[in-house]
Amino acid sequence: MTENVIVYKHDGQPAVSSRDVAEQFGKEHKHVLRDIENLTGGGESKIGPSSNLTAENSAIKNMFWKDEYTTVQNRKMPMYYMNRDGFTLLAMGFTGKEALAWKLKYIQAFNMMEEKLKAQEIKAAMPPMDARTMEAQARLNNSRVDAAKLLMKLGDKAALQYQREDVYAYALHALIGTTPKNTERIESVSRFWLKE
Repeated sequence: MTENVIVYKHDGQPAVSSRDVAEQFGKEHKHVLRDIENLTGGGESKIGPSSNLTAENSAIKNMFWKDEYTTVQNRKMPMYYMNRDGFTLLAMGFTGKEALAWKLKYIQAFNMMEEKLKAQEIKAAMPPMDARTMEAQARLNNSRVDAAKLLMKLGDKAALQYQREDVYAYALHALIGTTPKNTERIESVSRFWLKE
């Protein structure tokens, strides 16, 4: 038994194998296969005869993917991959102190893989930037921050409340790189009163 949980990417989502689940939970692989087939309607199902599966129960089949592996004797043997929901459904029947510890490890591993896959999706969706474009963007962001800081300092020194609010609004717009819609009030001020 290993101490690590292995999560694979299968059809774009995190998945674990029935072989790994059997090993981690100290079960024989044939018993894990039997339990999965019972859940999916491939065996003597706990949810009723496979011909009577409702649409709700047939969703269970989307949680498991049948595959095979090659033994050291070069024999093809059945196995399954399962997503988070499939694992959760299967592992509900596993009991004991060690089973709880492994359930928690699997949950953590699924969470980590999902975060990794989301980060890959975000990265793939972002337009590619070369080093010069990234440097220019960083300089622009720094100048926006500097402008916002200066405006915040000016706003802190404003004696009149409405002037303070207007300058803070300008600071926010400078930070996000937009122009305020209504600039008449602050532009029409002939004197800007400062606190002493």
